[in-house]
Amino acid sequence: MKNCVKRTLTSLLLGVLALAYTAHAQRTQAVIKVNIPFEFNVGDQTFPAGNYSLVRLQPALLELRDAENRSLTTVVTNFVQALTPAVAPKLQFYTEGARHELAQVWQEDESIGQQLQRPKSGTKTAPRGSVQTVAVSNTQ
Repeated sequence: MKNCVKRTLTSLLLGVLALAYTAHAQRTQAVIKVNIPFEFNVGDQTFPAGNYSLVRLQPALLELRDAENRSLTTVVTNFVQALTPAVAPKLQFYTEGARHELAQVWQEDESIGQQLQRPKSGTKTAPRGSVQTVAVSNTQ
């Protein structure tokens, strides 16, 4: 009898955890659709100006998709926190001359954003002090 109760409780607990994980996974897949008006880099890859979607697959995983919703790249991110939540979705780029490197992604109404890691290649990157914010419109 005790084993039956333990198995039932264990099954119930696992079911609740599975539902909580599913709800969390659905909540974390936020999408920002944006028209980026200049060539830019994500990690070591360069992309032309155009329409893109940035999809938060998991809290520390960001995917860049093209206008046809095809995955172009997926990057691991770190968390960055602001004192106040973002009023609207926004992207921030490190800039140097005509080179723009995606630095941070902020979802609307959230005070925790995603910060991309700088590429470890030998290419010259912009100093951290030169940051450009690009206003975006989330059409979803």
